Amino acid sequence: MSRVYFHSPSGDAELHGSERAWLGGLVNDIALGVLSPSSPSRVDRLRPFIHPDHYLAATDPYAVDAYGRGGLESWASTYATAFSVGWSHRAPLIQYRGKALDSFTLALNTAALLGNDQIKLAARLHGQCELHAWVDGPNRAWLADIMQTGLDSGIYRSGFQHEADPDRGRPDPSWVSQGWGEVISLLRQRDDEPVATSYSVCDQFPNSSVGDWMPPWPEGLPREWDALPEEQQEQRSARSDEWYELDDTEQWRISMAGLRASSDGLEMKPDNWSSFRFEHKLSVLDLLAPDADDRLASALDLEPAA
Repeated sequence: MSRVYFHSPSGDAELHGSERAWLGGLVNDIALGVLSPSSPSRVDRLRPFIHPDHYLAATDPYAVDAYGRGGLESWASTYATAFSVGWSHRAPLIQYRGKALDSFTLALNTAALLGNDQIKLAARLHGQCELHAWVDGPNRAWLADIMQTGLDSGIYRSGFQHEADPDRGRPDPSWVSQGWGEVISLLRQRDDEPVATSYSVCDQFPNSSVGDWMPPWPEGLPREWDALPEEQQEQRSARSDEWYELDDTEQWRISMAGLRASSDGLEMKPDNWSSFRFEHKLSVLDLLAPDADDRLASALDLEPAA
């Protein structure tokens, strides 16, 4: 089962992957609730933003076939699925004047804009746990408080009661924790060490790609392994292997220096908690705003619409 890991130099804790999926669902549902694609007025507003190569661009939201299938509710359901997935095999769902607008980022920013602290944290973890979102030592208790409030209010789930299932090795009913308690306990243990996240299907933290351990990627080459000349592939492989010869303290020093120097907004802190937005900083509210053209043109660095 997948996990969101919370790493510190002196210990780790795990949040179940099903809870990360729950957080992502909250984020997505907020955006779709605002978009309300089953509303006729919203359909007319949203259709111009659909990429012309996306399959929904050629779909009439009001058409019903001879068997009564289709219509607005069906179109809205398809739109919601496309928004959640983000891309078809041919094109993204949403674009503006030829520039793709990632629906994942739109959903994250909508949650960050409209949500309370617990929803903001849901967006940060869902959007950045693979990238090693982190909290510094003095702010660990602040983050733990947000998590505890999420548990107390029911926004986060503490766990599940599993029924007995002898065929699966559960002879008796059992309670399975989602892991929030362990994460909160880790955060409260001390205030002099950072805590960084990772996701179980990606690199753990620390790792050789965070910080200056690996040589810079050659300019002008796509960030794809096959794009590297064979000699550089061998050099990078050898350097990566040497990483495991370092002790834990040195690995943490290198990778934390990389996180602290990053401009990617990975640090979770009170200073910019309310104002933080992802990438283009647009939310679905910008699509619906009367001055949407001005907002999108500005965010995407386009000339103002005529």
